[in-house]
Parts: sequence; structure tokens; C-alpha cells
Amino acid sequence: MDAVEECGVCTCGPAICTLPSSLTAHRSLRCGDYGTQIVFDDEDTDEDHSGVCLKAAPPVPSEVFASVTFEPPVLANECIASPSFDPPPIFGNFAKACPMELGIRPEHEWKACISPEDDGQCPPGFNIRWEFKERIADARTCTPCSCEAPVGGSCEAELLVYAEASCTTKIIGGGFGVDQNDNRCTDIDPLPIAAMRAVLTRQRPGTCAPTSPVSQVIGDLVSGERRVFCCSNNFN
Repeated sequence: MDAVEECGVCTCGPAICTLPSSLTAHRSLRCGDYGTQIVFDDEDTDEDHSGVCLKAAPPVPSEVFASVTFEPPVLANECIASPSFDPPPIFGNFAKACPMELGIRPEHEWKACISPEDDGQCPPGFNIRWEFKERIADARTCTPCSCEAPVGGSCEAELLVYAEASCTTKIIGGGFGVDQNDNRCTDIDPLPIAAMRAVLTRQRPGTCAPTSPVSQVIGDLVSGERRVFCCSNNFN
């Protein structure tokens, strides 16, 4: 009975960009104070909200702010490793013993088998000797795949702020291009902040190498007591 020692080849997905879903509103021009964070959300969207109209709940009155700081898109600091593997199959010869009264016939390629003599030898007429071990307990698992830190990658996004929750009119101050290293401060027209839309304009995912190229088998195949069968093709 043989078992493969490798579970599979480890791979790593890309380190992707995540768009911002908040900004900081400041009472003073040029973001001169600490400011208040405004979080935008939409119940109908998931993490990938590129181009989605995200609403501020509730809208921020215009008298609260004079400038805003736009958060940059974020390049993921890790890659997703390939999922865990199951241990590979076991290859070998397996035996199944059944009582004769079940109607086993030679045409089914079964053999008539008995236990060996006390000295371990097979009696005359039962010259086919097979040795097996009792059913195994498979305690094997596979080592998990993991990834090294991302290398390279860049993100750029255009951020639009709206005075209306529908994201259709009154874009405050136009659109702003922000990369992952940029916290852009911008003075803004005295209008309420009701919604935001963020769109990735450039995404070059980072790449990760697996910390180990192969998921290895750990644990053992636990075998039971050795059993000997003395068999014959003769059912008479």
C-alpha cells in the first residue's frame, strides 16, 4: 500500500486594490483641524464598490466643513493562498472477506479463503497466500499553503463627492485622482456631503510567492493487525 507524500502545488492570488469608503471633513480650509470621518455605505454592494453610489447616513450639513481629506485606495498587504488540500488517495491492494453463504461464485472473481494452519502455513489446495493488514485509520492531513509579502503593485482612483444622495448632480469640486500614497486635502464648496463614488482608474496588483511551493502530507496511515488468507479458486 502506497501513499503520495505531496498534497498539491501552492499558489497565491494577487494583492488587489481596495477603494476607500470614507473621507474626513474639516471645519477649516486646507484641512487645518483634525476633522470628522464620514463613512459611506450601501446595503446593496459588497467590498468591490467601484462606481457604486455610496450614501452618507445622514448627509453632513455644509456648515460643518470647509475642506476634506480623501482617503487613498489601499493595496492589500497580503495575498490569498490556495485553499487547503485533502490528503491524496491511497494506492494498493485491498481485500474484502464475506461468508460463503452469501452466494459468492467463482465467476465473480472471488476466491475461497480460510485461515492458515497454527504454524502459519497454508494447507494443501489453498496455495494462494495473501497477507493484509486490518482496515487503516487515516490520520493524514496536509500542510497549509501561505504566501510571502506582496511585491510591486499600484492603485489609482478617482473620487467624486456629491451634494445629493442620488449621485446624479452637483459634484462638489469635480473629481480627484488619488493614488495609494496620497491623502489629498481639498477645499470644497459650501454644500452638504450626501454621497461619494469611487472608481479605480488604474490597478496593477501585487504578486506573492508561496512560502513553500508544495503542500506536504503530515500524519500517518495507522494499520491494524496483520491478517493472512489462504485462498483457492476451487469453490467445491
